[in-house]
Amino acid sequence: MSYLSLARKYRPQKFDEIVGQDHIATTLKNAVTLERVAHAYLFAGPRGVGKTSTARILAKSLNCEKGPTPAPCGKCTSCTEIAKSISMDVIEIDGASNRGIDEIRNLKENIKFASIHGKFRIYIIDEVHMLTQEAFNALLKTLEEPPPHVKFIFATTQPHKVLPTIISRCQRFDFRKISAEDITKKIKEIRKKEDLKLNDDATFLITKAADGSMRDAEVILDQLLSFTKGKIEANDVTNALGLLEGEILLDIAEAILKNEKEKILNLLNELINSGKDPVFIASSIIEHFRNLLVANVAKDDTKAYMTLSEEDNNKLKTQGKKFSLDEILYITYTLSATIEFIKKTSLGRIPLEISLIKLTERKKLTSIKEILERLSSFEKKIGSGEEIPQGIRVQAASPEMIIEKETPPVVSKAVPEPELAAEKDILLLQKIKTSWINIINFIKQKKMSVATFLSDGRLLNVKDRTLAIGFGKNSSLHKEQIEANTNKKFVEEAIRSVVGEDVSLSVESVEDEPGQGNEIPGNEKNASQEEATSGRTNKIDPIVESAIGIFDGRIIDIRRAKKEGTG
Repeated sequence: MSYLSLARKYRPQKFDEIVGQDHIATTLKNAVTLERVAHAYLFAGPRGVGKTSTARILAKSLNCEKGPTPAPCGKCTSCTEIAKSISMDVIEIDGASNRGIDEIRNLKENIKFASIHGKFRIYIIDEVHMLTQEAFNALLKTLEEPPPHVKFIFATTQPHKVLPTIISRCQRFDFRKISAEDITKKIKEIRKKEDLKLNDDATFLITKAADGSMRDAEVILDQLLSFTKGKIEANDVTNALGLLEGEILLDIAEAILKNEKEKILNLLNELINSGKDPVFIASSIIEHFRNLLVANVAKDDTKAYMTLSEEDNNKLKTQGKKFSLDEILYITYTLSATIEFIKKTSLGRIPLEISLIKLTERKKLTSIKEILERLSSFEKKIGSGEEIPQGIRVQAASPEMIIEKETPPVVSKAVPEPELAAEKDILLLQKIKTSWINIINFIKQKKMSVATFLSDGRLLNVKDRTLAIGFGKNSSLHKEQIEANTNKKFVEEAIRSVVGEDVSLSVESVEDEPGQGNEIPGNEKNASQEEATSGRTNKIDPIVESAIGIFDGRIIDIRRAKKEGTG
């Protein structure tokens, strides 16, 4: 007799045997009992959680000789044939390989034939989202009004790809990932029935690797039985599946905690030489720190969030107390960015090594709350004229953390109010100059003509939060347009949106001499622009420039009239 895999051997045969989907099993049993079975169902959910098994059980319930019944006998011709997938009344179709309109047309032709043994012809289409749009459209009318003896059951892992017109014609059931507790319980039942030598630590690792899929757990267990030829222990699971042992992850976290850079390099070298991928290593470390986060936050009950043995759970709680919440978040953000960097480059292990070494510099981490408190304190001292420390600078390391650079404080004398105001104006002018290109681009997106006029001006100065912009005599038309009340307010609002500062706008006339005033950043012409305007010695007429701005146009070519008498 050929070998029967555990996933097939222990496949549910009754509604009561379905693991982790009680809400669906109860609803379908009641529907059969009350004779309220719909003509079409959509079973959606992750792989290996019981969608196809549930479809077969529903088919047996409808076609059982004692049925329709919520408890099929499993012994009659219909039940046995459905269990063996050889029933002529239950047609299972793989949507991935039978996805075209021709297959659906054949299905529609066969629907009119009556069932052979049971009361219904039942069509189970797996991975239904793989059908083409033409195939879906061909199925619509039949799905809405099928013959009385026909039932449809669709299964999919990606319900968002199924046409809404199909979903609206079906009763939809969403299957959940199976809990770690339910998977562990089922594996222990199999262990008992098969008389397996499987310890609890190995069971936890199998459950963790299955990630909510009962079928995956059974397949992994099958693989391990071939790998070990006997007793299955935790080391066998990690070796067979290529997982990282919990002890190594604890050691890496401890090395980060104690700033042991050389130990980190040694551990990484050992893992990579054993064939582990840098992205996989980084992902495993992130998961470990996620578990430390859970141990920190959910101190009372962590079993609901982590699939770990009692011993590993206690180790995590102990290590989790050594890290602050901010440190864990910072480490997670850093390693997440490292994974993206590794994927985009061919550097392999180097970014991971650098990131982990960087994480050992945890002494320099300061919470964002503390930095904000310091800045608030500095602002109060500036307002009161008190002496304040100078030279402190901070660098944002992540949305949650800030690295504070070690700089010695230098004490300065209190600054008089007029000088302080002048300094603030200078800083505001510099801030606007730095962001001017972004301001122009912001205005372009909303009002191209204003951006065109404004680009011809020059930043002059800021006084009492009033920004002065100068226009030469040849740009008088642009000056008039910016001076218009609506355009002026529009520019002020744009500066407020980009820079975050409230300023008033003052438009002034200046000489056209080069070098006067502060040139607006990004206003200089490059070589390609000069080449594009070669052959002309004067500026474009202001009226032409204004027309270009108003109509969002561009100059394609400049042609000059030939002089009289020339060829």
